[in-house]
Formats: sequence, structure tokens, C-alpha cells
Amino acid sequence: MSNLSRRRFFEGSFVAAPALLLIASFLCFTAVAQEQAATITVNAGRVVGKVNPWVLGNNQIGYQLGTYADYVTADQYDGGSGIWDPTQRRSVPEMVALSKNAGLSVARWPGGCAAHRFDWKRTIGLLEQRPKQKFGLPEFLQHCVDIGAEPLITVAEYFGTAQDAADLVEYLNAPDDGKHPWAAKRTADGHRGPWNVVWFEYGNESEHGDHKGRKMTADEYARGFLAHQREMKAVDPRIKLGAVIATGFPKLIEWAQPVLKIAGRQMDFAIHHSYLPHGPNSDTSRLFRDLLAADELIQDYYDQMHALIRATTGRGDMPIAVTEFNGGSTQEKPVPVRHCLSTALVNAEMVRIFMQPQNHIIMANFWQFANEYWGAVKGFAVRGEPLVKRPQYFPFELYHNHFGEQLLDARVKCERYETDGGGSVSPRRGEGNVFQLVGEPVALKGPWQVMECKGVRQRVENGTLIVEFGGQDVNYYHANLSMRADPGTSYRLAGWIKTDALKSDLGGVTFQIGDARGYEATKSVNLGSNVNGTTDWTKVEVDYVTLSDTKAITVTARHVSGHGPIAGHASFRDLSLQKFIPRRFPAVPYLSVNASANRDRTKLFLMVVNKKLDAPIRAAVHLTDFTPRHARAWALTGPSFDATNEKDPNTVTAKERDLGAVEDGFIIEFAPHSLTALEVD
Repeated sequence: MSNLSRRRFFEGSFVAAPALLLIASFLCFTAVAQEQAATITVNAGRVVGKVNPWVLGNNQIGYQLGTYADYVTADQYDGGSGIWDPTQRRSVPEMVALSKNAGLSVARWPGGCAAHRFDWKRTIGLLEQRPKQKFGLPEFLQHCVDIGAEPLITVAEYFGTAQDAADLVEYLNAPDDGKHPWAAKRTADGHRGPWNVVWFEYGNESEHGDHKGRKMTADEYARGFLAHQREMKAVDPRIKLGAVIATGFPKLIEWAQPVLKIAGRQMDFAIHHSYLPHGPNSDTSRLFRDLLAADELIQDYYDQMHALIRATTGRGDMPIAVTEFNGGSTQEKPVPVRHCLSTALVNAEMVRIFMQPQNHIIMANFWQFANEYWGAVKGFAVRGEPLVKRPQYFPFELYHNHFGEQLLDARVKCERYETDGGGSVSPRRGEGNVFQLVGEPVALKGPWQVMECKGVRQRVENGTLIVEFGGQDVNYYHANLSMRADPGTSYRLAGWIKTDALKSDLGGVTFQIGDARGYEATKSVNLGSNVNGTTDWTKVEVDYVTLSDTKAITVTARHVSGHGPIAGHASFRDLSLQKFIPRRFPAVPYLSVNASANRDRTKLFLMVVNKKLDAPIRAAVHLTDFTPRHARAWALTGPSFDATNEKDPNTVTAKERDLGAVEDGFIIEFAPHSLTALEVD
């Protein structure tokens, strides 16, 4: 995971409108019987599955110079971005306490895109021999012991060989019996017995390349996975190796299907990264309404993923590891969205979805624990800095400390809200509807309108646009087709792209469709999937919904700058538009509920998210097969939905309240924009 890979803006930055300031209503409780806006019903007699604590995992940073980006700092390779004290050679005690308090159950290392070309052999041995890797493999494993977490290690897919991966397993798990030289190196590092590491993943977001100019095809990746799995399991057959099938929420067909066809029957688990929504929204209140409307889309995506796995491999129980997840917005103004209260609520919703048994999610790792761009904890205790729990820390704290072992059936009836969607979130209205294409495709006959672009050669032959990129980091949007369009209408663009030796670090070429008035005027465009390397004619589809005042749309041959130089040829032809009725999810309930019980069902636990940004919601809580006597609640909230702890660490906090004696049907008021943990004895 990288900063750049989450900043895919279309044609420049923007400044958001000032956030709406809201007055927080803190958690209230009353026993007065009156008509309520909502009803929550929990069936304590119906257990739907086990609570999986491994969905409270996280990512630890152990970057390595030269493997990824120029901004790698000593904090990352020396101290795990603040969790390791390289001088004392120990975990930072304050970070250990915070990790345990958040239930950090699975720790992933070395972290995101740095893993592409990561040489684990440079991270072991005497510290004098690795002065730029003081937080190496032995240190990471010791940290896992200190916090009580299961280690998950990412194996480089763009560096080294299958034998290097087998050596890693030998270092970690083989006995030091004179027959295993890498195990002897482990003993020399101070750990004679095996570490017994089980979980490994082959690569990270492998479909987008290594940021150094190389990008595998899905077939190459799948064959590499099988070779690595074979060599690693020859050393220790107990290990489990996962394969990357999707990053974000793309069309699964492009990468996942060929990987599954080649390697799906052998995978120990499949890997997905969940970031939603993507992109900016100048209307901050609308952005957060869309953020909190993403749960149905995420669940639907996992349904699609398992359907594809079953159809391709015949396996109905493939485990999924979500080794990175977070809210996907990188909007900085007026607040850093990723660090605000509403994004914490989004992450709480993701945890709820990850716990659902039908999704077969064996682990989930938040991106990421400490400091850097996304850290849930801010500050370096080794420098004497205070440690600040950002809002996204608290859902993990609440789930770890105030949730049970058995999932229960829970239902909610409440008001709902509608949204047109945005930032990769689908519309949600009424009772919803299924996707339908309407009419026949209409060909875009052109002609192409071509503007001069420095460092790029362009020509049109028989309606085909041919572009030659000269090796510069160019923001290419200089060839367009336009046509009239109806306002408030959904269009599917289909076109064909062919590439020849096209080399780009992360990007490639694609189609963009948007309002003809331009992105700067409307902030309204969508991009298709990238095509890179050498390919035959590849069909690329992009869906787009016009604005309420749209009169025309423009289709653009596109390459987004910011990912390094691009060189090679690309051709674009046979574009068409077809109207469609989009898949529309039902309107969003303001309350979502996750419920559980302890093993003997003497205590019930509820996690309730109030998605209403500007008002509390009163709800009656009904519990079947359970007699409530006493309740306590912890409400995570703040003065506004976009509140952060960047300036004041006490702005967003979880406040405890004793609700006292309760009976079935008791009334509780949930604060606006809040997550409430409720315990009932």
C-alpha cells in the first residue's frame, strides 16, 4: 500500500467546501416507554457463527531502502514507524500496550508496496551488518511475541526466486540440527527454536507492478505463485501461502479469473485489499453519507468474489484474507478524511462485514498501525512524544474489549436515507433494483479531436487513434470524442485498446468518460481499467452517470501522470455507448447492528453505528431468549462527523456510561455519527 496508489486524482487537486459543524448529542438512556424511531431485535438463541478475532489484525512497517520509494525513512526501517526501539532493541512498551488494547491479532510485515522487491536476507544477522534495517525479521517476530499477534509475512514477487522463499521458511521453521544452514542463522540471531510461522502471502497488489518499471501478467503471477508454494512447502508442509486476486473493487475478470484458473485449486487462501470510497468530493457532508453507504457494495463484492471462485475452481469454501483495509479517501481539506470520525465508522462497518460467516474471511489487517500517512496511532514514544489514538483506533479497542465469542442474529428497523453514490460507491435508493442494459449500443464515429501534447506523438488511421509515448511522466488527455447526452442518465462506454511494449510503473492507458464541460468545472469523470505491456485488442468498459444538468459527454484516451515515465505504443478504436439502469442497492438504514454473546450466553454485546450525521436516534432494544438486568455502553463520538484528533487528542473519544437496571424493550439514544458498544448482563 502506498500514498501514491491511494491518490488517483484525475486532472489536479481541489479544495473541499467547509465542513458542516454539528453539535454532538452524547449517549442518553431512558426507560420511558414511547414510540421510538428504531427497533433493534437480537435473538440470543440463534448463533450464526463464531466471532473471528483475526479480523482485528494490522500492518507493521519494515521498509527497505531501494525497494520501493525515495521517501523511505529511518523511522520505517529502524523502528517500524515507532513500534520498535532500535537503541534498546525492544518493542516500545507504550506501543505494546496500545496493540494489546486494540486486540491486534495478526501482524503483517514488511508492509504494502515495499514488499515487491523486499530482500528478507538483508534483514537478519548482526546489526552491524545491517545498519539500515534495525527493524528486521527477528525484530518483527519478537514484536509479534510481545503483543501476542500471529505473524503474516509477505514474500517478494518481483525480487528473488522460489528458492529464496524456501530459505525463508527454513530460517523460520526448520530445526537447527546441523542440516539446515538458514536455521543456524536463526540461532545466531538469538532464537534457537523454530518460530513456527504459518501464514505467508505471495506479493502485494501484484497486478499494478513493482514501481520500478516491471509489471507481471496474471499468468506470470500465477505460475510464480505455484513455484513458490511448491518450494516453500517442501521445507515445511504446514505453511499456508495466499495469492493476490484483487485490489480495491475492480472487475474481477481481468486479474482474478486467470489467476484462479491456473492456481485457484492450490491456493491456501485468496488475498483482497478493501479501500472505499476512492477519489474526492467537494461536498464533505455528501462524502461521508457516501462513505457510510458502502457496506452493501462491499458485501455484494464478496458475494461476487466467492461466486467467481466457485465457478472457476469448484471450491465453495476458499478463505479470503483482507490483508489491507481502510477508508479509501485521501482528501486533505478541510480535514484529512482518513483520520476523521466518519472513516472510523466506515472501518467499524468493514469489521462487521468481515465477521459474517458467509464471507469466509480468515483475517483482516487494517492499514496501518503507527504513524506514516495512515497510522491509527500517532507519535514516537522513543522521542518523548505523546502517543495519540486517532479515531480509527477506537473501533478495534471497542471490538476487542466489548464483544463476545458467538455471533448472534440481529435485526434493525429504522429510518433510511438515499444517495446517488459517488467516489466508487453505488447509488442506494428505495428497495433497489438489478442492473439492466437498455437499447442498442451507439457507435462513437468521431472524428477524434487531437490536441498537441509534449513528448507524445499521435495520429488517426481509419478511425483508430495511435499514440506513441516518449518516456516522460505525462498527463495524457489530448484525444477526445464527444456526443450529446441526457442528464441524470447512466451510460456504459465500451472500447478497444491495444498496446505494444507499453511500459508504465503503475498506470497504463485507459478510457475516461465525463461531463463535456471538463473535470475542473464539474469534478465528474470515471476511468476504466488500465492496459499495459504488450496486448492484443482488449475490451475496456467504463460506467458513468451524467449530472442533472449534463448536455454532452466527452470520452478521452487517457494516461494519468504521477506514476513515473511512460513509453511505448497504444491504439484506441471502436468506441460505443449504451444506456443502462444501474444496479441500485436499497436505501441505507441509519442504524447498523452487530451482535454477539459470550460462550455461555450470560452476556450480550451489540455494536451499533448511527449513520445519521446530524441527529441522535432513539431505539428500543428487544432481546429474545435472554432476560436483561443491567447494561453499560461506550459511545465513540465527537463534535462533528469530520472531527479528528490531530490537534486535540480528546476531540474524538469513547465515553462510558452506566445505563443501570434494564428490562426487555429498554430505550437507548444513539448519538449522531457514532459507534456504540453495548454490554447487557
